[in-house]
Amino acid sequence: MKRAYALILMTFLWLSFHGTIKAEPGIDVDLLACSRGITYAQMTQVCRMPESFEGKLFRLKGKFNYSPTREEPRIIFSDNAGCCEIMLVFLPAQTLTYPDDYPALYGDIMITARLAVDRSNPDMPCWFTDAVIE
Repeated sequence: MKRAYALILMTFLWLSFHGTIKAEPGIDVDLLACSRGITYAQMTQVCRMPESFEGKLFRLKGKFNYSPTREEPRIIFSDNAGCCEIMLVFLPAQTLTYPDDYPALYGDIMITARLAVDRSNPDMPCWFTDAVIE
């Protein structure tokens, strides 16, 4: 158990010192090749310190969800055990219609989007804008 905590701590520290995981030119944070655990750790850091990532272009994968009451698509990131989740709203770059233009609920989704931050809204301090579904 101590090794698992040490691994998570090392991941956070590595990401903090090295900033982001970068692969393709133009993409600031590319998490497509990362495991669920690494993606969850990075997104935890994004949610805790969104100002550090504001305006950065992300490419990531997760599970799709949709809120019919708010008409908001969302992307879910979970840890390796699947017990902890982070869910962020994403706003598509183009006009899309639910359910025709989206994957099935809880199906895999890959998006490229910019992080937007608004600390004055405690219910949604950060979200992804101009999202392109791959």
